Amino acid sequence: MKQKILTYGLLVFVLLAFSACSSDDDANNEIDATVDNLFNVQDAILQNRDFPTASSEASLEILNMNTNVIPGGTSYATIQTSTPAGRIYIGAVDELGYFELTPESSSDLDQSFILKISQLNEEENFSVRLAYLDQNNQVSQAVIANLMVTSVGTGTLQVSLSFDNDKDVDLHLIEPDGEHIYYGSMNSSNGGELDLDSNPACSIDGINNENITYPEEAQLDAGTYYVYVDMYSNCDPSIATNYVASVYLNGVEIPTSTQNPFNATFPVDFPSNGGGSGIENDINPVFSFEVPEGSSSRPAQVETNFQPKPMTESAKRKLEFSQNR
Repeated sequence: MKQKILTYGLLVFVLLAFSACSSDDDANNEIDATVDNLFNVQDAILQNRDFPTASSEASLEILNMNTNVIPGGTSYATIQTSTPAGRIYIGAVDELGYFELTPESSSDLDQSFILKISQLNEEENFSVRLAYLDQNNQVSQAVIANLMVTSVGTGTLQVSLSFDNDKDVDLHLIEPDGEHIYYGSMNSSNGGELDLDSNPACSIDGINNENITYPEEAQLDAGTYYVYVDMYSNCDPSIATNYVASVYLNGVEIPTSTQNPFNATFPVDFPSNGGGSGIENDINPVFSFEVPEGSSSRPAQVETNFQPKPMTESAKRKLEFSQNR
């Protein structure tokens, strides 16, 4: 009897020791992710583990992706998997951790996601690693996308726009007092500034981002701001254009009247609008947002004289066309 008790006790000890070792192994697999220093992924979960190793010959192809990005901006990506995907893995070369995204439809081979570039991303370039888990729990081969970073202002308030092909898509912002920031009036008296205007009048630079920033010395008016996205010139009507607009206030994604970030598509053959100073009479805003009292870091009683930025030649041509529509 004593022998049976000793044997049972030894078995329990071994099982407990094995369980403890397994827990230690799981804990040792945890790492401190660094990929989120570069970007986040909309609706994805950050995994503090090494990027999964390929276990099958399944593959994926990047169908479309804006490989030019800005700090605080976005990139809309569309991929195609060779077999149905149960999970999509999104990481970065030389960075720890990865993001895991569950597709909306596991039967669709075409999948899309939104990269949200960190406002603190100071890299000149970085590489995104992509793979997926199929329905047999096998990991596909990974593919790499090399992204270039264009420096822009982030400041107290940042409103940005990205789009996934070479067209003249314009970002407009109307302040609570009615001042309008866009290609034809690139800064406001409060200090807001359009510091990146891409592909003006189909003079293609391939950056495919626009950005409005309010530096710390700007005076933010409290109230409602309206954001418009205009297809000024559809340089290639044969392809659709996905776009994403987003806003940060004091480094935080804030609620909007729709969603933040907001994404939509200009379909094939979408007409050029050529919008200008009266954009609010042409199209609806993609969203509005509220800036509460006290959001500006500069005291209201301190006045700063912000001089208008000179218009570029392409902006002058665009404005003339808009006015003569």
